[in-house]
Amino acid sequence: MQGSELIEIMAPALVAGLIVALLHAPLGLEVLARGIVFIDLAIAQIAGLFVVLVNYWIHEPSWGVVQLAAGLSAICAAFIFRWIERILPREQEAIIGSTFILAASAMLLVLVDRPHGGEEMRHILAGQILFVRWPTIFSFAPVFLAALFLWFRFPSLQRGLPFFLIFAVVVTASVQLVGVYVVFASLILPALAVNTVRARKTVAAIAVSIIAVLIGITASTLADLPAGPTLVFAYAMTTFIVRLSVWCFRFPKPRQEKPHQDM
Repeated sequence: MQGSELIEIMAPALVAGLIVALLHAPLGLEVLARGIVFIDLAIAQIAGLFVVLVNYWIHEPSWGVVQLAAGLSAICAAFIFRWIERILPREQEAIIGSTFILAASAMLLVLVDRPHGGEEMRHILAGQILFVRWPTIFSFAPVFLAALFLWFRFPSLQRGLPFFLIFAVVVTASVQLVGVYVVFASLILPALAVNTVRARKTVAAIAVSIIAVLIGITASTLADLPAGPTLVFAYAMTTFIVRLSVWCFRFPKPRQEKPHQDM
């Protein structure tokens, strides 16, 4: 593969991965702090389910119809999860995890008789970031840019219902770019990597995510590997190395004093 072909393939994938990394890192820190790890899987799976349903019910639906259905379903889920957080906080994680399983099972039932059902399922779960092209990125870019602006310009939106709404809209776009697996990895693993860092945690999480994307996309392209699983392993490897480095830095080995020699 020539250099120009590599750039043509990698450039859109890298941009898509880096856009996701910039926003998912701070969102993931909030998810981890709230103790609702399954919410990203659940909302991503619900959005993916409705993408599949729209294509099942409507022959060749327009891009806008697909986004409207996926976005509204994710926002409805966000309202429900926020309500559950208020009335059943101790059972919230169990309910969110169960919702993910239900949405995943519903997708399997919808796709069981589809000629290309297995391929559609793989695209939703593992994504197809190496096949993303510039028009798709430009279509989703306003969503990510608006979410980034609101998140960092108005910190009050990071709490309560606004958090769930921003999260739902972002994940709806992300799952169509990178798939459910990468959505989960890019939210949770960088947050885990810097969970014990005391200062500039958001910056550190973004840095971890950017490194993982660069490694994952490069390895996937050069080795001709599926991009989704490769990205997940890149996130996991980067997280492990960073977490181990932080641990070693915080807990250095005690110095061994030389024994005093008797005069």
